Amino acid sequence: MLTQTSVLNRPGWSKGVLAQLLGEPDLRKKVRGRTNLCVLYLESRVVAAENSEVFKSLQVSLASRKSSAAKAILTKTNQLLAAVEAMRVDVALMPLRDVQRLAIDSYNEQHEASENYASHKSDAAFLTRIAVNFIRHELTEYDHALADVAGKTGITKAVDGIRQKVYSAIAAAYPVFSLECQRQCVARQERHA
Repeated sequence: MLTQTSVLNRPGWSKGVLAQLLGEPDLRKKVRGRTNLCVLYLESRVVAAENSEVFKSLQVSLASRKSSAAKAILTKTNQLLAAVEAMRVDVALMPLRDVQRLAIDSYNEQHEASENYASHKSDAAFLTRIAVNFIRHELTEYDHALADVAGKTGITKAVDGIRQKVYSAIAAAYPVFSLECQRQCVARQERHA
């Protein structure tokens, strides 16, 4: 006898195939410690079903559906990546002292419950990091671009592409931050690898 779980773990089986080919179980048995009855099928019935033309036909149909689904996913992913590639990234320009001041204000506003405040006297690497973060979120359409791809097929690759484009655009607009843009881009790729 095979449990329903063991039948479903065999290649080609699903609950739908099981219901269609085997129907009612051969035995329902109370198992100690469980509230549900254990559903059992004769192994000979399972093997006979697997050797039937209907089972083979269902497998061909399933393979065809999987192939079609894979093609559809690839098409949608490629379309999304093409849209990301064509996406234009504009970065608003302002004097560096204003960027730094606004980045500090933004950071402190977001972390007001924390005791970690930023100031012009903070560590230079920290100030550079928050400046790039500020530019990315406030001086580009980065957040809108991410929202546009949310839930779409191929989102992981699309988000990577958007980030790379945005970091490149920031580095071009503010060359003083190019190393930090590279660092953040690499760090994000490593986190999501």
